Amino acid sequence: MDKDRKPDAVMMRRVKGTTYVVSSFFNQDSKETAADKMARLIEREAGLGTSVNKNLTL
Repeated sequence: MDKDRKPDAVMMRRVKGTTYVVSSFFNQDSKETAADKMARLIEREAGLGTSVNKNLTL
């Protein structure tokens, strides 16, 4: 990854006096959406192995 690349998303959350800053980077060449990936991971965890709903929106 390029050291000078800016994050695609930055999220800040304060929990009990501590501020957490999370920087996210996304693969710009990916062919899979975040919703596709999450659905695939959920299916794998549930032991389904096949897509239940390809039109999942988050």
